[in-house]
Amino acid sequence: MNTSFTLSLSELDQNFLNTIKTIFKKEREIVISITSINDFELNKPETNENYIKRVLKAKKNLQAGKGLVFTETELNKLYSNTVQ
Repeated sequence: MNTSFTLSLSELDQNFLNTIKTIFKKEREIVISITSINDFELNKPETNENYIKRVLKAKKNLQAGKGLVFTETELNKLYSNTVQ
């Protein structure tokens, strides 16, 4: 069985845990995965016009030398520092 819950942090209480226990009462183990809702609007729907504008702006920035280049090691280090 697979179930997703979306809730605010304040709703994460004993009642919620009891609900999970009731739903999965026949299971011996479950997996709980937590994802933050804040995705910096990366999944926000956008019109084709806005998408094209964003791509053209990125292209213009790259042509102006405003791009970033990372080695795999540098990118991993940046990621590690950001996550912590």
